[in-house]
Amino acid sequence: MTKRLIGIDIDRKTLRLAVLARDQGTLSVVLVLEILHEEATDQLPRLRDFLNGDFHFADRLAACLPSSAALVRRLTFPFCDRRKIAAALSFELAGQLPVALDDYTTVMQPPVRKGEGASTVAAAVKTTLLAETIAPFDAQGIPLHILDLAPYAYVAGLKDFLADGILVCAMEQEICLALIRSGEVIDYLQLPLGVSIPVADLARVIHRQATVLGRAQQPGGMPLQLMGPLATPELVAALNMLREQVELLAIDINGQTIAAPFLPAVALALRAADTGKEQAFNLRQGVFALKGEWAGLRKTLIMAACLAGLTLITVGASMGLRYYDKQHQVTLLEQQMAALYRESFPNATKAVDVPLQMKSAIRQLQEEAGIISLDQPSSLQVLRTLSELPKSLSVDMDEVTMERNEVRVSGQTSTFEEVNSMAETLRRSPYFEKVEVSESKMGLDGKQVSYRLRMTLGGKGGVS
Repeated sequence: MTKRLIGIDIDRKTLRLAVLARDQGTLSVVLVLEILHEEATDQLPRLRDFLNGDFHFADRLAACLPSSAALVRRLTFPFCDRRKIAAALSFELAGQLPVALDDYTTVMQPPVRKGEGASTVAAAVKTTLLAETIAPFDAQGIPLHILDLAPYAYVAGLKDFLADGILVCAMEQEICLALIRSGEVIDYLQLPLGVSIPVADLARVIHRQATVLGRAQQPGGMPLQLMGPLATPELVAALNMLREQVELLAIDINGQTIAAPFLPAVALALRAADTGKEQAFNLRQGVFALKGEWAGLRKTLIMAACLAGLTLITVGASMGLRYYDKQHQVTLLEQQMAALYRESFPNATKAVDVPLQMKSAIRQLQEEAGIISLDQPSSLQVLRTLSELPKSLSVDMDEVTMERNEVRVSGQTSTFEEVNSMAETLRRSPYFEKVEVSESKMGLDGKQVSYRLRMTLGGKGGVS
């Protein structure tokens, strides 16, 4: 399907129209003309006559305001989220402009990420001027999709044809000089024109402004490319007497050459092919958004909202059923655990937190049974070791106490040597890390020796 790209360049007393056709990626020039009239509002109704009636659905229209209509600043933010930047835009811009923004509409270019933050170029345009510019288009039913600012709109449209240097947009209402690097506007200067200026004086003004603009970039001077209705061979000749590298810009589109006076309109037509990634502005947003597009967007949003609602209802119902099923399973498990707990521990008085109570009861049983842990010997292994002492030792054991990491043995024997032999024998056991005689004394009768042994359990219980 052929798509028409329409650029509308409104100058002081002239409206220039450029219509390009894009078919399968190939551009061609359909129409380039100018309409002379005193008031721009009287020029717009004639557009339909030149465009063969009504506008098509695939048509894309673009126009721009002069650079003097906006206050522009480059802003830097410590974050790169576009929504956050948009929310903070007015506050940051207000701190850098000499006017209050109550009567202004703000807009920004797509942010460019720089490390953890981002930078963008922002502009403020008087809301009344914006409304006055858009009103004739809406009144005539002309679907103006993009309203940009000079010189950003021109550079965005012609970036494939421009070399690094200074683009001079010589219009009837202003002269705008834009410093260009890699197809982007780095800086610009403007000179509003109230009256007609002789060509020689105009050349001197342009030369002086271009020198100021390019001094920081290239001290020897930067090349100039001129376009617009005032970009005449006479102006180029006058500039050549003041500086080098001055060119009257012309471009070729599919074999047809576009002269300098119509380049702004053609640039706007190319800008109409907006990809959403251009370093340019579009003032047709918010309350000034194209109504026809809002209507289509509204239908899309309503359909999306309905689908989202149905999805939420379905997901909610599914989650509710799953929750009910899981809750039912949890209740059954809790009942089974409570029954198992009462069966295992019939003396328990109350079941409140069954898993916690069962763990506590099992731990208590383990301690009472002497099953300290899987890495320590059981009480059975310890008793077996004590009972397997050599028969040559005449040892009586009165008390064996087994705690978490320690075993204490007390009793009586006939000599101190037997106490030491007993301790030495137990030290060879794999179940004890340390065996010491904590007490050894002769009884009053002089026949029996009382002893106490303290043994530290080893890390591994061995094989019972």
